[in-house]
Amino acid sequence: KNEKNLRKVKMKKIKVTLFLAILGLLFASCKTDIVQPVVSSSPTSPEQVNLTYTGQFNINYADSLITFSWSAANFGFQSSTTYNVQITPDSSFTNNVKTIITIDQKLTGTAKVGDINAILLTWNYAAGTNVKVYYRVAASVSQNVDTVFSSASSTIVAPYSVIINYPMIYVPGAYQGWSPGAVNGRLFSYGFDSQYSGIIRIIDTTNATSPSDFKIAPAPNWDNSWGGTLVQSGNNYTGTLDASGGNFTVNPACYVIDVDVNALTISLTKTDDWGIIGDFNGWSTSMPMFYDGQRKMWEITGDFTAGGFKFRANNDWALNYGDTGADGTLDAGGDNIQIAAAGNYTIRADFVAKTYTITQN
Repeated sequence: KNEKNLRKVKMKKIKVTLFLAILGLLFASCKTDIVQPVVSSSPTSPEQVNLTYTGQFNINYADSLITFSWSAANFGFQSSTTYNVQITPDSSFTNNVKTIITIDQKLTGTAKVGDINAILLTWNYAAGTNVKVYYRVAASVSQNVDTVFSSASSTIVAPYSVIINYPMIYVPGAYQGWSPGAVNGRLFSYGFDSQYSGIIRIIDTTNATSPSDFKIAPAPNWDNSWGGTLVQSGNNYTGTLDASGGNFTVNPACYVIDVDVNALTISLTKTDDWGIIGDFNGWSTSMPMFYDGQRKMWEITGDFTAGGFKFRANNDWALNYGDTGADGTLDAGGDNIQIAAAGNYTIRADFVAKTYTITQN
């Protein structure tokens, strides 16, 4: 009986030994089957990006597609690669870099003309001004693996003006012949809400030195107009819209006007009054410009002789802009801006972005 029990114990030991041996073989087999991906120490970047499109870069082709294509990146192992096409006006790709296409695996992608134009405008380039745009593709496989980039290419395009139909209210007054709905006398709701804003020169055309009257109209007619009394503080005014109120009255000046039609409030803040002066008028006095609230730019259209001119505020030289280097960028006290030939021109300027355009009509 003892020998029988001894044999059983030996058999169990043999079975356990065989099990451990088989388990060891399986574990060793599993270890040799697992291959860890090895990232190349010098991955291959995509090649230079190619750009193709038909048509022109203008509002008529806003929905046309610009196609970008590139070669595959190689990180040394099979992977799902994400490609991002980037554009920027900065050749070093350190400022104003915008991703316009994000796509996995594919080696081509498209972006609309209108979408790229919108980006150029957000970079504060004036419509009609040539801009050198650099583009490249970035390839990535993981946050733990460095992104690789193609070499950069470039193209030159000119952003085009996009007119947005903002909601409007109106400011009829003595300064524009009491005409509700006239182009001169509009405020715009840039946020498509109850708040309206604009810059208006409120100077009575019959008496430029006397206080001037106006009202606020919610439509281009005299239905439901507002008046009231303004409280003056220095050169500025505040007040409340009153449906039964009389005319608002302010001293003659150029004002930023803010109106909230829900809160029924109004404020006027005196601001710089812009004009141009130059060879066309013998550098005698500034010719007043008009603030186009829809474009958010000052403008003037007229017949001009060949020669130089400048922008200046308040008919004075204390604040004036020219263009040193003729690069389309306004410089305080800069060189005279040149008109090459006599003709009828529309001149626009953005004194926030410090840009301007001259368009012959």
